[in-house]
Amino acid sequence: MYHDDSETSLLSRLVDFMAALSDPGGFSKGAEKQAETMKGLGIEQTDSKAEAKKKEEEKAKKEEFKPEPITIDTLKREKTYKLGKKQLKELDTMRKKHLKERQTMQKNHCAAIDKLVKGKDKGALLQDANVKKVISEQTAQWSAMVERQRKEEWEMLRNQAEAGRDEYKKLIEIVQASQVKQLQAKHDKDIKDMNANQVKMSVETAKEVMNDKALKTKGDKDRRLREKKEQNTKKFMQERKTVQIKQGREKEKLKTIHEKQVANLDGDIQATIEMYTNEAMQLDISSKTEFFV
Repeated sequence: MYHDDSETSLLSRLVDFMAALSDPGGFSKGAEKQAETMKGLGIEQTDSKAEAKKKEEEKAKKEEFKPEPITIDTLKREKTYKLGKKQLKELDTMRKKHLKERQTMQKNHCAAIDKLVKGKDKGALLQDANVKKVISEQTAQWSAMVERQRKEEWEMLRNQAEAGRDEYKKLIEIVQASQVKQLQAKHDKDIKDMNANQVKMSVETAKEVMNDKALKTKGDKDRRLREKKEQNTKKFMQERKTVQIKQGREKEKLKTIHEKQVANLDGDIQATIEMYTNEAMQLDISSKTEFFV
């Protein structure tokens, strides 16, 4: 026998409707029980409105403007940052110079000691006042040189950090200005898309009214069209207001992020400068004796 699913579905809805009229409370409980049973079987009924709202929220989240974080490391990777290469070259040149100084002094000291101890036994060397004097002088010379080299390197690093402060500040302004332009471009596109959708909706509304067979006369159609236009105008104004509020919040959020980035950048540079200054002060206080091995 032929079975029509649409007829069965219609009959089922009619039975549900009659049950709801005769016993509203019982029908409601039955519907809840049915939903629980279906959920237990892994079939969960969803609210279409809630589902639509969730999709809208997810869409808005995806469209949210997310600027790239700006730090000293990201600024160093910018093509316009040229100071970094220059500073690295200066530091490398100084370190090579210091290495050569240490190697030269070490060579001279070893040659002097070799000449002094030549032909003497170990016992005599331990009692030789001249040997002790030379070793003491060499130790003092080596310690003074190492201390000077460390201070020179810290001084250069501190000066480079100070010089980098101005460079980083100029660079962060450029990068942040670029992000502001990106946000403005996004806002312009959003408004353009919104206006296009509103125009499309106005055209579709006019077509819908013109094709409505229930409206018999031109006067009826004109009256309905005015009503629809008023409704659309109210809706469009609310959409524009919502977009303006959202865009205002995004601009304010970006401004806050940028202000925090500038403050953090300045703090990081200052901390670096203070670190090298404190290292030099600590070295003066400790006055440790250095040896080469």
